[in-house]
Amino acid sequence: MGGGNLPESLNAGAEPVTNRPRARDLGIIVGDLLSPGPLNSITDVPRVKVGMAEKFLGDKIVRAGVTLIGTDDIDTVPLFAGIAVMQGSGELTGSLFIAESGLLTDLVAITGTTQVGAAHMAMAYREPGALKLPIVGETFDRMTHPLASCPIGSADIAAAFADMTSGKLREGNVGGGAAMVSFGLKGGTGTASRLVPSARGNKDFVVGVLVQANHGVPYDLTISGERIGKVLADEGYTAPWFPSHDSGTKQPKDGDGSIIIVIATDAPLLPHQCSAVARRGGVGVSRGGGGTGFFSGDIFLCFSTAGATHGASNARPRPREGGRTSVNAETLDAIFRAAADATEEAILNALFAAEDMEGYTGRKWRGLPVERVREILKEAGKVPN
Repeated sequence: MGGGNLPESLNAGAEPVTNRPRARDLGIIVGDLLSPGPLNSITDVPRVKVGMAEKFLGDKIVRAGVTLIGTDDIDTVPLFAGIAVMQGSGELTGSLFIAESGLLTDLVAITGTTQVGAAHMAMAYREPGALKLPIVGETFDRMTHPLASCPIGSADIAAAFADMTSGKLREGNVGGGAAMVSFGLKGGTGTASRLVPSARGNKDFVVGVLVQANHGVPYDLTISGERIGKVLADEGYTAPWFPSHDSGTKQPKDGDGSIIIVIATDAPLLPHQCSAVARRGGVGVSRGGGGTGFFSGDIFLCFSTAGATHGASNARPRPREGGRTSVNAETLDAIFRAAADATEEAILNALFAAEDMEGYTGRKWRGLPVERVREILKEAGKVPN
């Protein structure tokens, strides 16, 4: 289940060098009611950890990776969780059990479409003899050669486990987002968070989001309400570019991709509330210009670290927020807003961090032109001069 016999030019887990800014560094503020957490990351949620590994093998052969999200004790302390689907042209293995039980019982893995089987097997055999229903989401890894032999395997899953952190996360061409394309630009992994005041006013809850962005057609990209994608398309920036290959090679259509969104919170939510929060990921996707393609698997998962259970067979939530087992409707309103805002910003962070990358067909997907975007938003009065 290793990475095949291709020569490895960048070891799994190696950190792509980038000095590109995040969206907020340019003065782009998504929502003005809720503030981000200290890291503006899903890892602002207490107990949540993320691990990533990626590899770039051979010459235009493999661009692949995997991202893991969860808690250290997820195997023994399942979490309340819910699923939402805006468009089902994709896959999240294990989602039927989550919908049936309302529980997340293992880490979530996100990778490329052609890597689902290998990632699923690696996750299942991580603990020999244990009954596992691995949770593996995918988006279409169009940069990896379809005949490449098992680009992701047990060694890469192990590397992602070794990378698990509750600190600052890498973004862009990393983890499962290594090979992804969004709005005709290089996409990938992004994250953001929001703080939500409790109805009792004695603490802030945290809502964190991680996305694997591989969705959207070039024309539709919207940032701060401005049609950035239209401007870039009219200027020819998102037109297919083949610096080193015959442009006649059959290519996947821009927009035929997906987005996987994982939302985590320490607010005490019941499973049906987790599903409701997961649906708000679609609000963030839509604000940015996504959500209009049939062949886009727009699949969202939300879990709560607050109502931890002890064993899937005896799932009883611990009381939180003054004896309540879940938040009230007023707090849930704010959590919905937080999920939408953090999703929108996480997608932008994926785009802002991602750098140019060439796929196996020879097409190169450009990174978002940060300075051009800054100019457009300045002209529109959306960012400071």
